[in-house]
Amino acid sequence: MKIKRPLILLSALCLCLCSTACGTKVRNGDNSTESSSQSSTAETTTTAETSAPEQSSSQAETTSSEKPEILEKIIIGNYVTYQEFSETKQAEQCKLSGDAKTAAVRDGFSGDGYVTGLSKDDQWQADIELPSDQYYHVSVTVASDEKIKTALCIDGKVLTDFTTSGSGRFEVITVKNNYIEKGTHTLSLKNVSAKLDIDLCGITASKEISDISFKLDSPRLSNADADLGAKTLYSYICSCYGENVILAQHDTVGTNTETELIAKTTGRYPAIRFGDLMMNTDPSSEAAKKELECANEYAKQGGILAYMWHWNAPVGKRGYYTEDTDFDLSKAVTKENIAELPIEQIQKLADEKKISAECLALVKDIDTVSQVLSEFKKANIPVIWRPLHEASNGYFWWGKNAESYKWLWDLLYTRQTKYHKLSNLIWVWSAQNAGWYVGDAKCDIISVDIYDKGSSSGNVNSLMFLQKISKKKPCAITECGNFPSIQSIADQKAMWSFIAQWGGNFLMKEDGSLSEEYNTKDSLQEMYNNNRTVTKDKLPDFSKLREQVKKQEEERAKTETTTSAAPAETTAQSSAQSSQPAQTTAPNA
Repeated sequence: MKIKRPLILLSALCLCLCSTACGTKVRNGDNSTESSSQSSTAETTTTAETSAPEQSSSQAETTSSEKPEILEKIIIGNYVTYQEFSETKQAEQCKLSGDAKTAAVRDGFSGDGYVTGLSKDDQWQADIELPSDQYYHVSVTVASDEKIKTALCIDGKVLTDFTTSGSGRFEVITVKNNYIEKGTHTLSLKNVSAKLDIDLCGITASKEISDISFKLDSPRLSNADADLGAKTLYSYICSCYGENVILAQHDTVGTNTETELIAKTTGRYPAIRFGDLMMNTDPSSEAAKKELECANEYAKQGGILAYMWHWNAPVGKRGYYTEDTDFDLSKAVTKENIAELPIEQIQKLADEKKISAECLALVKDIDTVSQVLSEFKKANIPVIWRPLHEASNGYFWWGKNAESYKWLWDLLYTRQTKYHKLSNLIWVWSAQNAGWYVGDAKCDIISVDIYDKGSSSGNVNSLMFLQKISKKKPCAITECGNFPSIQSIADQKAMWSFIAQWGGNFLMKEDGSLSEEYNTKDSLQEMYNNNRTVTKDKLPDFSKLREQVKKQEEERAKTETTTSAAPAETTAQSSAQSSQPAQTTAPNA
């Protein structure tokens, strides 16, 4: 998330995964669309990649008399039955008016020809009758010799805005997983910025949401030396995945401002408090000290801790945005195996010019932040750890390129798990691009950040995007401008492991009161008071769960010992059984 100072966590810019066509529900007969629980995402088949005011350091927990008493709502998903259907219409056979005409000159067209020269003054329409209420992919095949902006519409309302590649070749634009009701619907293009050619269009029933699965393939923490606390928390997160959504809230550094506002508004606290270690590379920072006080207090009250790190460039201009610093990550990359070396040896390598000053500075910062995280380890507090976020969108210096990013992730992961032995961390990857994935062996949760103001969509397409990257990891929304509606989440079967609401002006006004620009009071109350979301008061007794997990770990160790001595033909089956996580119980749905 892009944040601006001096108000530490107050403002943001939309991210690369903001949905451009999300939350479209189409009704038959009223020529209108509405924001709803359904979701759609535009894809171009020719594209290779899917891709507060300052507060006091701590605040007393909101008293019961200040919390509103709100009845819990029972949420039941309105699941849609898939019915096979696909229909394509040749553009030249559809309704056409204006100066556009048919042609058969450009290579790659289908049928007898295509519509050519469509502009904003022309009208092209295709009617398609749908057999049932369900999810559909809507597509149009177009071509242009320059980049052209236009919008694909259904019944006169925009499904998605898109820009052609301008390659001169026909390309398919697909808007996935739109919930459309039975009946005849009209496809069209509008706001065409220049002359455009159309070959065909079509609607196909989608089975993707019907087939979505939350069964994880052997989910275990990536760090083989993870401690019991981390294993217990991860096991719980995995047990909730697909059944219940754990709620999280980002807090302004050094305060519990946002979590307290959530409690005052909804009557419940978020299960997860998200903090930021942005100040912790400065040992003299008072905000950094207050931040740890707030976090420890939240953990004592039974909450889960999570951290991100807006990492100020370690040398040169101190900033985390690419535009605010001259730090070049590529200059730090080295083939030297430094991750597990003492800092004295790394300093020697720098003195000998075998590694750069940039590389040495990175390690020093990692060591400083690791000391902070080690305090949580000493206190037996597991931490959901989300470093190097949003790398692929280019906002931050750690997003120089995929190769440098992966090197830095490997350095950070190995140094923290092996050298500093931070066994209490659950690693979250959120680079938001499949080509930047660090691999299953070096992360535990995969996530996206979504800023789509006003949309109530459960964002199921983003969830399926992550599941294509890895089926072994629970998926999360680690930042959002506003919460999706819980009914939308249930309807789409978009049961994220957790969803974290961004703080600052995405939640409150400058005076600290609730801002309803992104989340209304009613929507927050519904999100926090239903049978499908997990708040702090619904979390289990993790000390009891630890004992369960400990016992299961002991039984697993016995099984593995027995397996090692078993005949070869039985080993595979026993090994598969031992790879399953300790089972904990999610809240009743």
